[in-house]
This record gives sequence, C-alpha cells and structure tokens, in this order.
Amino acid sequence: MINVLLVDDSRFVVHAMQEILEELNYKIAGVAHDGLQAIEKHKECLPDVTLLDITMPNMDGLECLCKIKEESPEARIVMLSAVQDPETIERCLASGAAGFLQKPIHKGNLEDLDRLCAAIENAAGRTI
Repeated sequence: MINVLLVDDSRFVVHAMQEILEELNYKIAGVAHDGLQAIEKHKECLPDVTLLDITMPNMDGLECLCKIKEESPEARIVMLSAVQDPETIERCLASGAAGFLQKPIHKGNLEDLDRLCAAIENAAGRTI
C-alpha cells in the first residue's frame, strides 16, 4: 500500500481527496495545510508520495517542493493544483516534481481517477 501525504490549504479539498484516496486503497500518511506544515509532516511521516498544492499560505507549493527535495532528494512529490500556467508547471517539474495533476479530481470521473492513480503509482515507481 502506498502512503500519501496530502497537502492543500482547502479543508474541503483535503477531505474530498482523503475520501478518494482511501477508496482507491492508498493510505493517508498525513495531512498538511501549508508549505511549512508540509515540510514538518514530510519529515515526520516519510510518505511514499506527497500530493502538493501550489497556492497556499505561509509557503507556496513550489518553494515547499524545493525545500523538501533539498532535505530529501529521494522524495516523490506530485503537484496537485488548479494552476494551469505552463511556465509554473515547467518550473515544478524542473524543480523535481514527479508529476503534475490539474485539480479538481472528481470522485465519479474515471478519467480523473485514472490520472490520479497513474501519477501516484508512477511517482512511487510502480506501474499500473
């Protein structure tokens, strides 16, 4: 079972994603609501994969990605954001993100769920 750290400032998104991930048989290793919390949670729970939002208070996801990768180069992080700017997406990938998923992920949309599973499995080094 893949352990996932979920990072998003929206409690609604966190709740919805927890439900989706658990139904897809992923284990929630931890939850954080900003970049500073994410860095601490990452050290604490050592997830297999982190799903990381970009737009958050205190520290945005791109800065958080860079700090986690600096401390743990082997960290596997998938950006999960509503941001659609190609330059931002490229910066995330160039900074070490294992993938980038567009929000929202809808529970009833098989294409969304397939994209989510593929991104997590790929980041974890598994194939589906």
